[in-house]
Amino acid sequence: MIHVSQIINIPKTIEYWRKPTKEEIKFGYGANHYRDFDIDDCFNKGGYFKKTIVAKDDELKYFYS
Repeated sequence: MIHVSQIINIPKTIEYWRKPTKEEIKFGYGANHYRDFDIDDCFNKGGYFKKTIVAKDDELKYFYS
């Protein structure tokens, strides 16, 4: 596991991805969706990197790319 103390150049955001939902496929948005998350959201309270994040606004699970 990656700890926040091991990172030398800390970026502002980290990119995650998710597969499209059934509704998005139905309406023609069938590609993978990418999203940048703030660096503070990407680490848990212990300082370890999260491989998955549930977005607060759409409540969908995103995976580290």
